[in-house]
Amino acid sequence: MNHAQIFTARIDWSDLDLLGHVNNIAFSRFFQAARVEYCGHIGMKVYPGMKTGPILAASRVQFTAQLFFPGNVRILTRLKKAGGTSLVLEHALFDDKCTMCAFSEDVVVRYDFTAKTKIPLGDEIKGMIAAYEASCEGVFPDLPGQPG
Repeated sequence: MNHAQIFTARIDWSDLDLLGHVNNIAFSRFFQAARVEYCGHIGMKVYPGMKTGPILAASRVQFTAQLFFPGNVRILTRLKKAGGTSLVLEHALFDDKCTMCAFSEDVVVRYDFTAKTKIPLGDEIKGMIAAYEASCEGVFPDLPGQPG
């Protein structure tokens, strides 16, 4: 069974575009919030003045349905892969009716902001990833066009 972190957020009126549906940039903010939450659970917290931490190296979003105000979103996040210096996270975003409206894949790199270079995840963070993944509840959906 695939486990996933569940993150919820409210859709704000300011998230709308001229056509009255949630703007694509708002989706990226929702995914960012879920990504930051996940990183906090695995020992890569984001805070002002940090010396090392996660940076987003790549992001790919696929929109599958329109999203409207008012409402909430529920984002399921799971680890797809952990490498030497990076993680690949998958997200699935659902509306209040449980319709998947978008999915995303993010590459997150552990970075040393002083040396300006990527750094290894290390055994401590990999251990925290394993413990957190084991503690998450909920089934991550099969994503369209992705091998299950």
